[in-house]
Amino acid sequence: MSRTKSSSLFVAIALGASIGLLLPALIVGGLLIGLREPQAAEAALQRELEAKLDVLVSSLPELLWNLDTVAAREVVAAVMKSPDVVRVTVRDASQGAPFIEMSFPERQKGLSVKGEREIFRGVARIGHLRIEVDDHLSTAALTRQRWLYGATVGGQLLASLALILALLNSRLMRPLRELGGFANDLAQGRFSAQLPPGRKDEIGLLGGHLEHMRDALQQQFDAQRALIERLRGMAETVPGVVYQLRLGQDGQFSFAYVSEAVKDYFNLSGAKLELSAEPWFEQIAAPDRTLVRESLLASARALTPWQQEFRAHQDDGSERWIYGNAIAQLEPGGSVLWHGFLTDISHQRRDALELVRYRLHLEELVEARTAELAEATKAAQAASLAKSAFLANMSHEIRTPMNAIIGLTYLVQSEATEPPQQQRLQKVADAAEHLLSIINNVLDFSKIEAGKLQLAHSDFNVAQVLDNVSSMLAQRASEKGLQVVVEVDELLATQILAGDAQRVTEILLNFAGNAVKFTDQGSVKLAANIEADLGKALQLRFEVQDSGIGISQEAQARLFQDFEQADSSTTRRYGGTGLGLAICRRLADLMHGEVGVQSSPGAGSRFWFTLKVDKSSEPSLAAPAQASRGMAARELLQQFKGTRVLLAEDNAVNQEVAVAMLGSAGLIVDVAGDGQEALRMASEFDYALILMDVQMPLMDGLAATRAIRGSARGKHTPILAMTANAFAEERQRCLDAGMNDHVAKPVVAEQLFATLHMWLSRSEKNRTL
Repeated sequence: MSRTKSSSLFVAIALGASIGLLLPALIVGGLLIGLREPQAAEAALQRELEAKLDVLVSSLPELLWNLDTVAAREVVAAVMKSPDVVRVTVRDASQGAPFIEMSFPERQKGLSVKGEREIFRGVARIGHLRIEVDDHLSTAALTRQRWLYGATVGGQLLASLALILALLNSRLMRPLRELGGFANDLAQGRFSAQLPPGRKDEIGLLGGHLEHMRDALQQQFDAQRALIERLRGMAETVPGVVYQLRLGQDGQFSFAYVSEAVKDYFNLSGAKLELSAEPWFEQIAAPDRTLVRESLLASARALTPWQQEFRAHQDDGSERWIYGNAIAQLEPGGSVLWHGFLTDISHQRRDALELVRYRLHLEELVEARTAELAEATKAAQAASLAKSAFLANMSHEIRTPMNAIIGLTYLVQSEATEPPQQQRLQKVADAAEHLLSIINNVLDFSKIEAGKLQLAHSDFNVAQVLDNVSSMLAQRASEKGLQVVVEVDELLATQILAGDAQRVTEILLNFAGNAVKFTDQGSVKLAANIEADLGKALQLRFEVQDSGIGISQEAQARLFQDFEQADSSTTRRYGGTGLGLAICRRLADLMHGEVGVQSSPGAGSRFWFTLKVDKSSEPSLAAPAQASRGMAARELLQQFKGTRVLLAEDNAVNQEVAVAMLGSAGLIVDVAGDGQEALRMASEFDYALILMDVQMPLMDGLAATRAIRGSARGKHTPILAMTANAFAEERQRCLDAGMNDHVAKPVVAEQLFATLHMWLSRSEKNRTL
C-alpha cells in the first residue's frame, strides 16, 4: 500500500515538474518567436525587395532610354534568379506599355509583397518599375527556426528534469518508500523491522523519530500485553464469574468472554458459551429463566445496568442463588455488550431467612427494651437539664469575677503611664481574655455536643458585622502595627438579612483573632461576598486573609478537628485549646455551610466559611460610611461624647468597671442599683441607651425592661442586656422581654464600645426622623 502511494506521488511530481518547467518555456519561447520573428522576417523580406528595386532603378535608365531590350532583359533575368521573386514589370513612360515583363507564377505559394519605383534619367521620368516577391521562403525559415528552438529548449529541459527526478527518486521517494514499508511493518506489529542506517538529512531524522516511536510502541504493546495477562489472571481469581455477554442484532445471546469459574458455577465451558448462551439459560431455574431474559432485554433497550438475583441448578439437584451485575454498552454494529460478574449469594440468602426468623423474636425483645429505654430517656433528660443548669450557674459564677478582673485591668492599664507597668497589665489582660475564650469554647462545645445550641433568627447587616469585628480587632492590630482591611460586596453593603449575627461574628472573631495572633507584619483582610442567590435566601462566603506564618498541608487536614491545632510548636508559642476552629466548623454546619483554609508556610493563610441566610423583608440600609472602617471602637464613640446613658447593675465592682469604661469613651453614666430604681430613673429622664443587668434584687432586669417598654418614654430606647449568663436561652429571654441586644460578661471593652456605637447610631437616626 505504501509503495503504490509513493509511486503515485512520484508520477505526480514528475508530471507537475514537466508541465511546470517545459510548458512555460515552450510557451514563452513560442510567443517570442511567434511575435518577434515574423516581424523580423517581414522586415528582412522588405529590405531584400528594396535592394532589388535599388539595383534595377540604377541599372535600367540608360537601357530604357536607348530601348535596349536585350540588355534590360538580362538585368531583369539576374534579379529573377532570386527564388522568392514572382514577377518584375518595367514600363516605358512614353509609350505606357510594358517595356519588359518577366514572371514565374509557380513561385506564388504564400503572400505577395510588392514594391514600386519610378525610373528617372536625370530629372526626367522615363519609366515605372514594379517587383512582386513571395514570403513562403521566409515563412519556411521561420518554421524551421521554431522547431529548432523547441527541440533545443525541450531537450535541455527534459535532461534537467530527468536529472531532478533522478535525484528526487534517490533522495526522497526511495527513502519515503522505505519509511512507508517500515511504518506498515509497525502497523502489523513487526517491531523487529529496521531502517537502512547512515542518512543524516531530514529523512534520516524522520526515520530516527520513527524508530523511537517503534521502541515506544513496543514498550506500550508489551505493557498492554502484560496488563491483559494480569487482568486475565485477576478475572480467574475473582470469587465469581467475570464475563462479557453479547446480544446480537439477530436477538441471540453469546458470551464474548467468560472466566474459568463458570465451570464451578454452571458446569459449562467457556468455549461452548462463546458460540451460544442458551446452555447457560438452561442452567437457570425455570421460574427465573424468563425473568432473567426479560431483564436483560430491558437493560439492552434502555442501556441501563443489569442487576438480577436468580437460581441455578446444581448436579446434586440443589439450587444455588446467583447475583448478576453488569453494565450495558452499545457496540458500533448495533449489538449490546454487557460487562459484569456473577457471584454466589446462597449464604446471604440463607442468612436473610435466618434474620427473618430472628426478627420475629427480636420484636418481642424490642418492646421490652423500649420500655426500659423510655425510663432511661427520662433519666437522661433530667440529667441534661441538671447539666444545663449547672453550666449556667458555673458560667455566671465564673464570668462575674472575670468581669471585674478584665474590666479593672483595662481601666488600670488605661491610666498607667510607665512601660513596665503597662506590660504587666497587658499580660494580666491577655491571660484573662485567654481564660475567657477557654470558658466560652468549653461552654459552646458542651452545648453543641448536647445538641442544645439554638441559632437566632434576627435581622442584621453583613457590612455592620464586619465593621464591628474590625473595630474589636483594631486595638490589638494597632499594637502589632497591622492594618485591618474590610471588603464587602456592593450588594451586601445595604442588604438586610435574617440569621444569627452573633454566631457569624463569633466565627469571624475566631478567624480574625487567629490572623492577628499569627501575623507579625502586613495586614489582615476581612471579606464577604455573595456565592449564590437562592431566591428567598443567599449563600454567603466570608474570608479572613492574613500575611502571617502560614500552615502546612499536613496540618490543614486536621485543623478543624476537635482539640486539634496546627502543631505542637504552635501550642507552645501561641497557646490555645484547639476548640475554636472545631466550634467554627460546627457552627457553619448548623448554618448549612462549611469551613476551609488555603495556606502554605510563610505565605499567609486564607480562612473561609460559607452559610445560608434568609433575605429580610426590611428595607435596605444606606451604604455604611467607609471612613469608619479600621477605627478603634472607642474612637468611634467620641461622636457621642456627653451622651447620657443609664446603667442598671447591683454589683458594686461591676458598677465601678462599667462607669469607668463608659466614662473613658466620653459617655455620662447614671447608675441604678436594682430594677425598680432603673424603672424610676428611665421614666424621669430620656436616656439615649440603657444597660440592664438581668439578675438584680427587688426587680430583675427582664421585668424592668417590660415595664420600661410599657412606658411612653422608654418605648423606643435601646436596652442592652449585661449578664454573666452567656447561653443562647438567656439571650433569647432578654430579646423576648423587649431588649435590643445582649452583651455578655465579662465585658470586652472593644466589643462593648462597638455594640454601643451601633445602637447609639440607630437611636440618633430614629430621633432625627
